[in-house]
Amino acid sequence: MPPSIKKILIIIAHLLGWTIFFHIIRGPKNPNFFNWLLMVSYIFLLTYFYFNNNLFVPRFLSRKRIVLFIGITIGAYILFCFLLPWLFRHYFLMGPHHHMPPQRRPPDFPQMEERKLDMFELTRRFGFYSRSSQFLIVFIISTGLKAVAQWYAEKQRLQELENSMVQAELSFLKSQIHPHFLFNSLNSIYYLALSKDDKAPEAILSLSDFLRFVTTESDQSRIPLQKEIRMLEEYIHLQSLRASEKFELKLHIHGNMSDYTIMPLTFIPFVENAFKYGISAHIDCFIHICIKIDNNMLAFTCDNSIFAIAKDRNYSAGIGLANISKRLELAYPKQYSLAITTDRLAFHIKLNIQLTPQ
Repeated sequence: MPPSIKKILIIIAHLLGWTIFFHIIRGPKNPNFFNWLLMVSYIFLLTYFYFNNNLFVPRFLSRKRIVLFIGITIGAYILFCFLLPWLFRHYFLMGPHHHMPPQRRPPDFPQMEERKLDMFELTRRFGFYSRSSQFLIVFIISTGLKAVAQWYAEKQRLQELENSMVQAELSFLKSQIHPHFLFNSLNSIYYLALSKDDKAPEAILSLSDFLRFVTTESDQSRIPLQKEIRMLEEYIHLQSLRASEKFELKLHIHGNMSDYTIMPLTFIPFVENAFKYGISAHIDCFIHICIKIDNNMLAFTCDNSIFAIAKDRNYSAGIGLANISKRLELAYPKQYSLAITTDRLAFHIKLNIQLTPQ
């Protein structure tokens, strides 16, 4: 259904609903006092409905600020059920109506000399029970509609995230663990073995651990941050096997990583892009990576050299970067920032994610 048609149907449903509701609660027609009070009550209920639906529920109830939400609800209830009728009664009885003869004064209200009313009579004359039921209906409907809408939106977001994770895993296996990557890793290990280098067994173990990670761990929505960093180190180690002496690699990790979880395969697409376009066998090149945790804020930076051939290939618009941007938006809505910039000699990634401790 087109968004414009959907919006029109929602407006029609609201108008129809309010028409039926006001028709039910309007009661008998009375002059002066009751008509004015009914009009103000309509305006109050309309205003409260949309404030509660669009502001109070999402800003306070959904964010676990229960005490503030309850306080606002009770305040609105007291205002509607007690203060508004009292103000109107006070104005009509103490204002211009006190000079009227008894037969022309607002109906169902005491004469000026009737000063003392018991609680039952006072609540009856204020319409306490009917006004309470009206407020309760508006409160339940406005809160319920927003709660259902938020539940449905969250369900849709999680479903989209799950689908995106599957696609991300397939994309990762296709673009990162493709024959080219395996060939380079195995070729590097082969030359280490020929030269009887002691690093050959370690390289084989790194490749095995990394393949196990992408085939068993990457299908989860969250994994320990330490494990994600360990797999990043394995990936960097495997990629570095084919790097020349002109390549400079720096990896800095700061902060306590043990208390946090993160979406799997968050860092590797950025680093894979850096290795793909940022290293050369004949020119001085570098990749500098920093991961830092401070006050629940994860800061990841990746800077690498860039060459003219990489710029000609539209370096910053790779499928891997578009994929990780979409996954971040789904996994951390309004909780992350990603800046991708380039200059004449280098490419820069700055990613910040607000994490929640376990």
